Parts: sequence; structure tokens; C-alpha cells
Amino acid sequence: MTPEQENLLFQNIGQIQAGQTAILKQISSLKEDINARVDKLEDRVSTVEQQVSNNRVKMASVGGAAGLAVALVAEALKQGVLS
Repeated sequence: MTPEQENLLFQNIGQIQAGQTAILKQISSLKEDINARVDKLEDRVSTVEQQVSNNRVKMASVGGAAGLAVALVAEALKQGVLS
């Protein structure tokens, strides 16, 4: 191999290494972006789950209060208080 060919070979190897380094940096950056987006989605899901749970509790309490009111009215009607 001539010195010129050897020099070209080492230049090509250097370019390949630089390209690989750039690709790895881009992949790392993409991974960080994806992880950040997943974290945001997890936070949103947690918030929605909490809101759904709160709404279920509210609906249960409203349903329980309505049932209690109906039972009281029915009892009052039996006793003749509301007649």
C-alpha cells in the first residue's frame, strides 16, 4: 500500500468514526426527547385517573344522598308526615 493510499484509508476511517459519533449523539438526543414525552404522558394519565376517581366519589356521594332522601321521603309518607 502506498503512503497516499494509507493516508486516504485513515481519512476514511476518521470520517466513518465521526459519522458514527454523530449518529450516536442524535440517537441519544431522540431517546431523551422520547423519555421526556413519555414522562409528560404519564403525568397526564395520572391526572386523568385522579379526576376520574374524584368524579366517581362525587357521583357515589350524590347517589347515596339521593337514595337517602328518597328513603326519608318514603318513610315520612308512611308515617303520614307529608300527607
